[in-house]
Amino acid sequence: MPNVSKLITRKMTWHANMTQYNHLGYNAIVKPDKMLSKIDTLFTATRYSQNPFTGLLLKNNKVSWQNDRSWEWDLKGATTRPAVVLSKSETSTQPGRFNTEYRVVLDTDDFMPGDVMTPGATNKKYQSRIMSHPVRRGEGYEYIMQIVTNDPNLFIPTRYLEPGQKWGKLYSTYEEGSEQSGSTQYSSTIMLKNRMSLARKQYKVTGHVVNEVLAVKIPDSKGKLHDMWIKYAEAEYWQQWYRELERLAWYSRSTDVITGSTGFPVIMGPGIQEQLEDSHIHYYTHLTADLIQEFLMDIFYSRVKPGNGRKVVGYTGEYGMLLFHKAMQELVNTTSWFRSGGNFNPAKQVKSDYHTNAYALGYQFVEYSMPNGTTLKLVHNPLYDDTEINFEIDPITGKPVESMRITFLDFVNDKGEDNIVLKKKKNGFSLGYEAGLVSPYGPVNNGLMSHSGDWYQMHVKDEIGVHISDVTRAGELILARN
Repeated sequence: MPNVSKLITRKMTWHANMTQYNHLGYNAIVKPDKMLSKIDTLFTATRYSQNPFTGLLLKNNKVSWQNDRSWEWDLKGATTRPAVVLSKSETSTQPGRFNTEYRVVLDTDDFMPGDVMTPGATNKKYQSRIMSHPVRRGEGYEYIMQIVTNDPNLFIPTRYLEPGQKWGKLYSTYEEGSEQSGSTQYSSTIMLKNRMSLARKQYKVTGHVVNEVLAVKIPDSKGKLHDMWIKYAEAEYWQQWYRELERLAWYSRSTDVITGSTGFPVIMGPGIQEQLEDSHIHYYTHLTADLIQEFLMDIFYSRVKPGNGRKVVGYTGEYGMLLFHKAMQELVNTTSWFRSGGNFNPAKQVKSDYHTNAYALGYQFVEYSMPNGTTLKLVHNPLYDDTEINFEIDPITGKPVESMRITFLDFVNDKGEDNIVLKKKKNGFSLGYEAGLVSPYGPVNNGLMSHSGDWYQMHVKDEIGVHISDVTRAGELILARN
């Protein structure tokens, strides 16, 4: 792991040789393109455990800047889809018997004469050929079909003609010298739209504590560390700022009906959890390896071929990590994996003042390599453990219910492109000081002031949003006690 920023939490006293250029805030004003990335690195990327989502995107430069606060994109659906029976129009109890034609009303007119359809039964003997163009019948389309068979006694079970039954196309077939051709289905794209939220924060420092500072090392583009000085309040401010941006990324709710003090609407975009409400959601009472495997298979099945393309990150709380470990341990207890392998050693020799041959016993499962190439890596999300915002307590564990939520995110789409990025507005970041009798650089002597108080403030705003191109590649397992 490369040597990155180090925050030295030793308080220092102010000395006269320091100038305003030693402040991160000031440098962010005069050199925003350089210093903002330094601040991101110092308070987010290197504090990955506190901001595991935004920190990951900033660290890996998965950030997209744009001029508008909102953005649109197309989500392409499947090339074909099954047709659904809307109503029953066939009166025969043995439809199709003796090679007769029968009728079925489907919800689409996408299919043409010569298309061979199937009700999806395991036994494909019920496949039928469309014999004529569909005719409008109420809200659906009536097709005339004939079973593809030489058996005169074969007929379609009537359950396949009931409303709600699905039919799919297998292929198209024609006679010699034919004039007709089979249908072609095209996927329809869905236009999606998202937007950013505008975040602001301030901090206030009185003249009494203005001299408290920290020693901070910040890396340059080559990774070399340089000594700088910033005030204690400023360091605490940036830590809280990025923690709130992390909360915004996860929990923001879309709205445009709330009015701010200026009379303009407070426009907010959806966070991760709101966007995933349209993805795969399952409520569980007992977490097992089979549940995880089947849940992730529902996401990838028939969409992503088995192999290394199925890589998922699961964000969860500390108790969710414990439940995951127990689920993996239950799986181990029912197999002989570790009994036949020689790479598992739960005992480790350690140093101790109590014995010359001391050992520690224990291990923890944090990843799951499933059949068919699906790999799940667990990441701790401290927001799910935050007792400052999670007050719903599970009566059995005594821990927040949110701590047992597992949010599955796939950061790469089918084409190997980024499925999740952090959106930022170009020139959307602003920072400024409001000085009184004291400024960030010390007491004001015969200088300009914004107010007469013995304090100064710093105000910061930014406009950010989370872009998830395809939410169907994500999902959540949420604890729900009976």
